[in-house]
Amino acid sequence: MFAEGIRLVQEGVDAGAPVLAAMVSPRLREKELGEALKKRADEFFDVTDEVLSRASALETHQGVAVLFAQRRWEDEDLLKGPSGGKTKKAPLVLVAAGVRDPGNLGALLRSSEAAGATGVLTLKGGADPFRDKAVRGSMGSIFRLPCVHGLDAQGVIAFAKKHGLQIVAADGRGGVEYTAVDLKRPTLLLLGAEAQGVSPALIEAADVHASIPLIEPVDSLNVAVAAGVLLFEARRQRR
Repeated sequence: MFAEGIRLVQEGVDAGAPVLAAMVSPRLREKELGEALKKRADEFFDVTDEVLSRASALETHQGVAVLFAQRRWEDEDLLKGPSGGKTKKAPLVLVAAGVRDPGNLGALLRSSEAAGATGVLTLKGGADPFRDKAVRGSMGSIFRLPCVHGLDAQGVIAFAKKHGLQIVAADGRGGVEYTAVDLKRPTLLLLGAEAQGVSPALIEAADVHASIPLIEPVDSLNVAVAAGVLLFEARRQRR
């Protein structure tokens, strides 16, 4: 996972993500962060600001860029959440079903962690949550929130059945108003791609179709916004 910028790199370090390689230039003012990277990195490079500019995707870099190792998560991690199950709660796993925009996917990860989701699954064909734009969009949540990428629809359905999760699909075509859905139960929450929505196979497998009433003439929400509405409704109910 490639990360750059002081805040994002510090989030990765604080989360204990293994540091494969780090580049630091004189522009980095947080010397403690530089020293921590020097101790932890498999490879450490003192470079000029000009060299880091060529490696950076940012318009103005902040003197640090790091390649973190991607953590491998198991099913149990997705059900227990970032705390490893220290706080007892029913699983709430968000599924990004074909979300292709990495910025939106990063925002989904951030909202999922903020609302108390226990994990995230992403489908084949969608954005990779471990690539730089999604990592940046998550603002560090990808380092803590259990996330598995690359499942297909049948894999998601099998995961839900194996672990006794109700499948709740966000469905813009109608369904039960989201506030009336019981989200206190162990839940797999499906959000589809920005244009296509949830795939027919997943819609058919859903136990509940949840809708968010909108004021006309607006007929849809950005997927990250819709996810936030549903996730924080789950948090409200669970409180």
